[in-house]
Amino acid sequence: MTTQNFEPLLSDIQVGKLLGLHPKTVQRLARAGEIPAVRIGRYWRFRATELNTWVELQSSGQLARVN
Repeated sequence: MTTQNFEPLLSDIQVGKLLGLHPKTVQRLARAGEIPAVRIGRYWRFRATELNTWVELQSSGQLARVN
């Protein structure tokens, strides 16, 4: 059996603290597809590596989306 690296998912509250945004703003961005997110049931979850790439793209002024 092989072991896969699993990246823990962050909540909207955790992402809000990291990015300096209100959790509702994080949820709105996720719903609009403006921030990389995974919907699990009624909750939005986020991978730190995808958020890091997204932040780098935002700060460089590129308009590309990360999915």
